[in-house]
Amino acid sequence: MATPGTGNDDPAARQSDAAFGMIKAEIVACRLAPGSRFSEAGLSLRFGLARAAARAALTRLAEQGLVVPVARHGYTVAAVTVQSIRDLFQVRLITEPKAAALATGRIDVPALRRINQPPQDARTAAAQLGFVAANRAFHHAIAAATGNARLIAILDALADEGERLVHLGLFGPGSQHGDRAAADDGHAALLAAFAAGDAAAAEQAATAHIEHARAIVLARVMDGMGDVPIR
Repeated sequence: MATPGTGNDDPAARQSDAAFGMIKAEIVACRLAPGSRFSEAGLSLRFGLARAAARAALTRLAEQGLVVPVARHGYTVAAVTVQSIRDLFQVRLITEPKAAALATGRIDVPALRRINQPPQDARTAAAQLGFVAANRAFHHAIAAATGNARLIAILDALADEGERLVHLGLFGPGSQHGDRAAADDGHAALLAAFAAGDAAAAEQAATAHIEHARAIVLARVMDGMGDVPIR
């Protein structure tokens, strides 16, 4: 999947990367609220972006399922719905625990420890977005260790859609320090299983970690998530 910061020396590509990162951060943090509608021109004006850079960034965000093009009306930020959350986590529960089992014995555990960040230390908006990115890298490293290109692509696509839910679950209105500590414990359990070379324990840890994430995201949704529309 396309990611910002590709190191391209082309000025247009750099502008597109910067626009992508800026708009995606706004969506992940729900400052561009789920269900809100905007035009390419309006977005360019709001963030001081060149139209071409905004257009390229929005194309990438649409590929990730974070925005939806609306013919003759611009774009809509993809809605957060109870059904979409349940569907996403159902697929995660089918795929990620098996990926963790496959990664056991193949993954570089010290490198994975270096990637890992405790969410309870993320006390500012910037640090929270930094944690979301680090969490994405942590789970991508597990997927990559499977060596299965098709599985990696599936898990990366799920991660694209899931970044906003990670932010909502751990840092959204109503979130608790205990939620963040439990998420950190989930990563610790995965790391311990990988270090022990225990595939069954890795699969169980991944399952528990995903189930916890689903519970806190649904709790935020059922609490209303402030101004986020619920469907």
